[in-house]
Amino acid sequence: MQNPVNDVLISVIVPVYNAAAYLERCIDSLLQQEESRFEAIFINDGSSDNSLAILQNYAHYPHFHIIDKTNGGVSSARNQGIHASRGKLLCFLDADDFLPASAFATYVRLMQNNIAMVGGESQHFTPQGDPLDFPANSSDVRQLTASAAINDLLYFNPRHGICDKVFRGDVIRQHQLTFNEEIYNFEDLLFVVNYLHLQQDRQVIFTQQVVYYYVESTNSATRSALREKHFSFARSFNGMQAFLSAQHSRCYYHLYLKVTSSYIYKALHSDGFSRAFIDEYISLYRRSFKSYFTSGLMLNPWSLYFALFFVSPRLVSRLRRLAQK
Repeated sequence: MQNPVNDVLISVIVPVYNAAAYLERCIDSLLQQEESRFEAIFINDGSSDNSLAILQNYAHYPHFHIIDKTNGGVSSARNQGIHASRGKLLCFLDADDFLPASAFATYVRLMQNNIAMVGGESQHFTPQGDPLDFPANSSDVRQLTASAAINDLLYFNPRHGICDKVFRGDVIRQHQLTFNEEIYNFEDLLFVVNYLHLQQDRQVIFTQQVVYYYVESTNSATRSALREKHFSFARSFNGMQAFLSAQHSRCYYHLYLKVTSSYIYKALHSDGFSRAFIDEYISLYRRSFKSYFTSGLMLNPWSLYFALFFVSPRLVSRLRRLAQK
């Protein structure tokens, strides 16, 4: 691989927390990139396993940078990576995932001056590396305005994560765009919506090319035991409102209701949530449903579910539970 230290085209930010079992696979996928003009910024976020030792085995690569910090969460790690980054383009990689060899080359090819962001497809794998699905992986692309791309992400082709996208590093650094470290759900989508709001004069490309290999894990935040901090998704959605216009309302509230009803359902069938806490989010749901209703309902089965949930969330949740059994 060429030495790209003086020619940083892409900065890839990799938070690392107790990822020793998968870290070498992640790093090897970076070393195999067809596009070599990148820097990799690894942030060891207080790992208690030997993740740091593994990273130090690769410290001799001049385009690999290691930051060791006390544990502060993935948003804190990503923010440190942003601060340290120098690349014209910027993307994110989780340490238990990995990349196809063509990922960076695809980003560079599509990220022209008039493009704000490129989003690609993800292929899913077991922790052992066996594929779980087989996306088309074609070169077909869709090009949208930044505003239309927000609706695409919210509703039409929902992609709420951060790792299957590439951004303009100068825009992120100029506007000091960071992740909210006090939000634990949908902070990625808040970041993306904020970013696109700043790039209304540019276009967005969505490609069917696979740019990310996502490893399904039973330890992921979405599958761990539900806790009150997970309801911080409401703060993400409240934050998004500052960056949305009237044309986004239906898509925004549709997703908000879908997420809120899902978490209420989970809370009703979980231990550790008081009735007052659940009722607070039921009230939030009902206020959001009224806003969705006035913005114009989507003609799909979800809208019927939302209406029934509005009338009696506890009854609908019980019936849903029975149907799943």
